[in-house]
Amino acid sequence: MKVTIVTGSRADFGLLAWPIKTMQEDAFFEGQIHKIWGATFDQAFRSCTDLFTAERPDLMLCLGDRYEILAAATAAHLLRVPIAHIGGGDVTEGSYDDAMRDCISRMASVHFLCSTSAMARLSHMGLRNVHLVGNPGIDYIRHADWKKERPIAEPYVVVAYYPETIDGNFDLPSVDMAIAGRKAVWIKPNPDRGSEFSPAMETYPHAEFLNLLAHCEEFIGNSSAMLYEAPELGIKTKMIGKRQKGRTIPFGDGNASARMVNILKHCAL
Repeated sequence: MKVTIVTGSRADFGLLAWPIKTMQEDAFFEGQIHKIWGATFDQAFRSCTDLFTAERPDLMLCLGDRYEILAAATAAHLLRVPIAHIGGGDVTEGSYDDAMRDCISRMASVHFLCSTSAMARLSHMGLRNVHLVGNPGIDYIRHADWKKERPIAEPYVVVAYYPETIDGNFDLPSVDMAIAGRKAVWIKPNPDRGSEFSPAMETYPHAEFLNLLAHCEEFIGNSSAMLYEAPELGIKTKMIGKRQKGRTIPFGDGNASARMVNILKHCAL
């Protein structure tokens, strides 16, 4: 099976790392990774349209809810390329990603879900080929070699605070209050509306980001990593605002990627 795995930003690439590895180790799959990081909607749509036209895959695999992935899914849908989507059915009431996620789910042929509530939601939408596989981010945390020495000697907090794109709210005073004068490592946001107001400058590869989190005093902000990765790491979190309102902590046992691979081998597209 020829699979094109589309990644729209560092935000989804970390969660895709173990599914990618699992596919690469299975001779059934012929995979390629297509990065559209930093692209506008139009650029992402055109890039994926050109790729799928020149090298048509049997399946496009994508994760999440960002506009880059919506553009990729739209391109695949118009060219009748089947889509396998990870993470549909979630809810984030404080972000315009909430609506885009549902649009991607409507266009997808196979749905890999991370929670029972997400499975119920897509089933109620009338979608088929819905599978509860769990959070692939847990696969990486449990199986990959990412944990290293403490990256910063003194105590620190990690801050990943992004605009609430549904209404533009950006509550830095509440973030500063939560930091409470401690050393703070700010994670640079993705290029969403309002991200230019963030003081954050640092970006980290996924393994380094996990190691940074694992050794911190507290994780502050409104990142989905507070639900998808922080609980498995057992770290203290402080959620600010409503960006992630409605989202539940996903199920994960370290076997989500294996389940996806098995389903793709046997399901009808």
